[in-house]
Amino acid sequence: MKNKKIKAFTLAETLVTLMIIGVIAAMTIPGLQKTSEERTVPPKVLKAYNTVSTATKELRAEYGPIKLWPFNNVTKLMDEMYIPKFNVTKNCKTDGGCYKAGYQPKSLNGANNNDFQNGSGWYTFVTADGMYWAVGGGNGTCSYTEGTYIKKGCIHFEVDVNGPKDPNMIGIDIFGFEVSPDSVYPFGGCPGCDTSSCSSSGNGWGCTARIIKEGKISW
Repeated sequence: MKNKKIKAFTLAETLVTLMIIGVIAAMTIPGLQKTSEERTVPPKVLKAYNTVSTATKELRAEYGPIKLWPFNNVTKLMDEMYIPKFNVTKNCKTDGGCYKAGYQPKSLNGANNNDFQNGSGWYTFVTADGMYWAVGGGNGTCSYTEGTYIKKGCIHFEVDVNGPKDPNMIGIDIFGFEVSPDSVYPFGGCPGCDTSSCSSSGNGWGCTARIIKEGKISW
């Protein structure tokens, strides 16, 4: 029988191949993860919006006109009215302590946002779906205005739709909704409001209306 030479990869060739695969994976996997995460955010924002809207509609049927509610007393409003409408697993009220140590939300422009922080005075709680909530800005005359994204506000609900997971950034995984005398609006979506704060130079709150309208993160 004639001797047959069997061709095979050398150890060096195998290592080079594995190195190339590793480099490609390092370049592509983070992008794929980011894309996957971004696809899950819009449905969560819509769910949070529907939760606040549905609760508000039910409460209006029970308690009458929104403008007459005790918005100057956030704890009373939440304890007696809204909290029973949410599936809450942890309620810290205005005492803080709900969230993972080191949790520090930021605006799109990089500034810190302390609404979710311990001792900030905001009403904070966690729901069964893992969302982090902060409620504040109560205005007894429902005339609260801020920037371009809130007009005629009574109180606002802010939510981190994926809880402690990064990036913890307004306009990316943190969004807001305003209870007004006539309805509930996503920040930037109320009559006379706009989404100009949804930019790298803005705070990102106006992105709430955009993500609900567009169904994606396009900024």
